[in-house]
Amino acid sequence: MKTRTYRMDHDLGFAPNPFFGWCTLACCKPNVRKAAKKGDIIVGMAGKSGGLKKIYPRLIFWMRVDDAMPFDDYWRDLRFVPKRPQIPGPRRRAVGDRTYRHEEGHEGWLFERSMHYRPTADQVDVGHVSADTQVDRMLIGKDFTYWGSVGPKVPDHLIALFKNRDQDGHEGGPLLTELHELIDIEHPKGLVGDPADWDNPRYFAAA
Repeated sequence: MKTRTYRMDHDLGFAPNPFFGWCTLACCKPNVRKAAKKGDIIVGMAGKSGGLKKIYPRLIFWMRVDDAMPFDDYWRDLRFVPKRPQIPGPRRRAVGDRTYRHEEGHEGWLFERSMHYRPTADQVDVGHVSADTQVDRMLIGKDFTYWGSVGPKVPDHLIALFKNRDQDGHEGGPLLTELHELIDIEHPKGLVGDPADWDNPRYFAAA
């Protein structure tokens, strides 16, 4: 088992998406989605940049990887129907991450309007789409704690675990043990708080 840690620039409840009983990571973090194995622990902390600098260095979430699947399987899996984005709609639906898929008769990716595709004059956000789909793999976890804006602060001596954006993961040591105690991996609490950026009109004015 490895623990994969990273810093987050924003927190919409989109990547990861902690709603409807599952924590899913289907967008952003292509290296993490590619490398993570069943049983791995993924931990996200608010970073110093972007909208989350206001709560740095609080934890946003952790999840244990139960499964991984390609986007087409995620699209067809009936367990995750509520995670299809609905814009406009309630915020838990607006931040849905079940969007990318292939369909017969179409070349390339099809996708729903989502937090990574907010079309203006029918223009696609090519950067987000290409980054998301460069790895055709998403992660699913039933055991997780998602704090959003109310996560515990990371002590100064543990911040070094979140130093690298795309590292290979941590496998042991006293600092990792202390991080596991902080997130309490033996007692996942599910959805605890709202995403930190739900009060940001930049993201939700049109939702």
